[in-house]
Amino acid sequence: MSDIHILGVHQTDFARNLGREGETIADLVQQTVLATLEAAKLGTDAIETIHVGNAFGLSYTGQVHLGAMPATVVDGLWGVPAMRHEGACASSSLAALTAMAELEAGRYDCALVLGVEVEKSVPGADAAAIQAGAAFVGHETEASEMVWPAMFDRIADEHDARYGVDDAHLRAIGRINLENAQSNPLAQTRTWNHDSLSFEPDDIANPIVDGRLRRNDCCQITDGGAGVVLVTDRWLEHNGRRPLARISGWGHRTVGLALEPKLARSAGDPYVLPHVRQTITDAFTSAGVADASALDGIETHAA
Repeated sequence: MSDIHILGVHQTDFARNLGREGETIADLVQQTVLATLEAAKLGTDAIETIHVGNAFGLSYTGQVHLGAMPATVVDGLWGVPAMRHEGACASSSLAALTAMAELEAGRYDCALVLGVEVEKSVPGADAAAIQAGAAFVGHETEASEMVWPAMFDRIADEHDARYGVDDAHLRAIGRINLENAQSNPLAQTRTWNHDSLSFEPDDIANPIVDGRLRRNDCCQITDGGAGVVLVTDRWLEHNGRRPLARISGWGHRTVGLALEPKLARSAGDPYVLPHVRQTITDAFTSAGVADASALDGIETHAA
């Protein structure tokens, strides 16, 4: 089975608001595809399969069937097999995982993987209602208008009950993330201004969103796209190219939608969400990594 390599990557500017620019998700897909191909130094004729990650296209834009969008906006991709993947915040990870499986199976040797979302197309309250669709609708979406802050507050309470939580440590996570964003030229919040009260329990500078979570503990919705070209050993040998990196391991686990059953199942477990740890240790095992001490860095999605 072939190793999978990264040939080129691209990310759009996440501070953009496509609606204000008079652009649509079709424009975003086109721009992401072309810039990713340019980064990989490839023409469209090199792409053998396409995978598009998108969680909320229908709800925010009315557009479904996004697997066909690359061929719609980039003529050279007409006829290339493509599919769209939805898995809430993991949609584009699933797109990449499926592309890897196709390459490993020997079906293709060069895959284009995209992740695209347009979410600034509706007011904030409407966006919160759309995002609630990734929870167990009708079972855990009625208690709060801001479902995900309420969920994460519940998880914080569970950690607090089991181990104790200092809210100052939670505030520090938001502060680190937002301060780091100021040095990221593509970050949505890179130009935001903060002062000494922005990360304190101040109801003016950092108002409560739900429970113990305040504004600067919570991420923003975004218009943005990213792309990656994945290739096999055979492709590299045939084309005489050197990759940016090799994907050495991965982990993937799925549990039920609702939060309370997750917490009930982990009662007595050292970890509040053990399936998350299992996903990480699965990745370590497949990569031949002993533990976190062997890593140089960790990037975590934390909404």
